[in-house]
Amino acid sequence: MSPRRFRLIRHHDVSGVSGTGPVAEGVQFTDGAVALRWYGDYPTTTVWDGIESVVAIHGHGGATEVEWIDPDPGPDPDLKLPPREVLPPRPWPDLHSATEPQDPDPLHSDRELGSYGGAPPAGSSSYRVFR
Repeated sequence: MSPRRFRLIRHHDVSGVSGTGPVAEGVQFTDGAVALRWYGDYPTTTVWDGIESVVAIHGHGGATEVEWIDPDPGPDPDLKLPPREVLPPRPWPDLHSATEPQDPDPLHSDRELGSYGGAPPAGSSSYRVFR
């Protein structure tokens, strides 16, 4: 079984960023997951659990539609994946429960530069060295 290709067609640009017409292309994998690649000045690739999530976030109430390029291949008889409806929900991990990591850059410390975003002490350079 092959992944199924699609494009997002935007009829009305609600955000004023992406314009109208084809704005992204994507592929739906055999297990239902989706990879989406945006066109434009800032091309970006995102991954979604399913096409329903893409439509819920980017459909803007019908302003953007999915245009399937490939026909629906149906289930793959050789692949023994359970239907997505019977899988347990996969909530997003709690991305904010951990404390902020310490800056591993030995050229930077709170003593030298003050708090993050603060001005460096007088007499020091105004930029950091990145490796």
